[in-house]
Amino acid sequence: MNTCNHSFRLRALLSIVLLLVTVITAILITPSATSSTRGSSRVCVVHLDMAIDEGATTFIKRTFSDCRGYDLVVLAISSNGGYLSSAQKIVNTISQAEVPCVSWIPPGSQAYSAATIIAFSCRALYMGPGSAIGAVKPYPYDEKTAEAVRSLLTSLMVRMCGDREEIRQVASDMVLNARALDDAEASRMGIAKSVSSVDEVVADSLGVSAVEKASLYPNAWEKLLSVLSNPIIYSIMLVAGALLIVVEVLTTGFQGYGVAGAILVILALYSMSLIPPDIVALSILISGAALLAIELFTPGFGAFGVSGVALMAIGIALTVYSVPPEVVTPIIYVVGVGLGSFAALVLFIGFKGVQVVRMKRRGIAEEVVGSVGIAKTDVSDTQPGVVYVADEDWTAYSVRGVIPQGSKVRVVRMEGLKLYVEMLEEQKQ
Repeated sequence: MNTCNHSFRLRALLSIVLLLVTVITAILITPSATSSTRGSSRVCVVHLDMAIDEGATTFIKRTFSDCRGYDLVVLAISSNGGYLSSAQKIVNTISQAEVPCVSWIPPGSQAYSAATIIAFSCRALYMGPGSAIGAVKPYPYDEKTAEAVRSLLTSLMVRMCGDREEIRQVASDMVLNARALDDAEASRMGIAKSVSSVDEVVADSLGVSAVEKASLYPNAWEKLLSVLSNPIIYSIMLVAGALLIVVEVLTTGFQGYGVAGAILVILALYSMSLIPPDIVALSILISGAALLAIELFTPGFGAFGVSGVALMAIGIALTVYSVPPEVVTPIIYVVGVGLGSFAALVLFIGFKGVQVVRMKRRGIAEEVVGSVGIAKTDVSDTQPGVVYVADEDWTAYSVRGVIPQGSKVRVVRMEGLKLYVEMLEEQKQ
């Protein structure tokens, strides 16, 4: 019966692994839609429809990596802004990209605050009917930050639109007075070109209409990271993680609170940009392996095992996700599959070995508990003695008083390799 239960648990764990790998792979795959219109030019439309934070930074890095080899990237922006630090990272990514990039604010959309800085970091700006741009006044406001933002925005706008006094004044007003421009005003000033669709953007940028287009959107991980990077969220995670670690330290025995707390602290530090993604993936992998080991050696209801498998699957997925595609050569695939197969084999052998040990321990306990033997030395409840039970010598403690040498004893319970015994009632009389 026990063997069947362990086999069932093993099959359940393997099924969960496959399910998690499938789900996480589906999450990490870039959602894209290629239009049926094909031509000699390739265009990638990147939909930045989110707050400008670490989630957006990760999304832009991924998309520009995926868009290598394309002729043009159209950055479709619809955002109310976000963090200056994240905007600066995105600006650096765009400036270092091998593919030319233009920004487009779709009809009825807006690029405010940090999104404005990103829009002007591209080679050209296009705006649809009813769209708006500007309002870059930092919050909370201080003169030093405002001056730094004004200098950055002015340099980007001058590079895109030319060094004119009107352009410098607009940049200053956007930062100091939160000025915003609609598409008509931006077009009149020569800051943007008015277009109604992405096809017009492509035609004006490349001079061709027949192109192959791919659309890229933020995936589930990037959306989740956008939520986690909010200061309110990562502050709560940091405090909750620290409290869980304290509870684990103060609680008798392993309860798993410490692992959960460590993961929360790691995610909080990652959301604060204090640790790199590979450290997060490694920490999650180690946490998963620790939970699996605990499940193997201290059997319970499988909660630690399921959690360990889930964490290891997520850690592996994050590791694969963070590796640039160009460095994954065929030899990497071969070595990775080989090491993974070896690790799976070792895990299976270890599981079976622990299973056999558990069965032996249960068999010995069932045989010894209740058996009658002889005390070869005095046995007390504080000082161990030696008893002869089931054809073997055992270290034993008395459950009540002192048992004299030579007395008959009965085994009450077994803890590890120690026996707890009592004197037979007939000898007490």
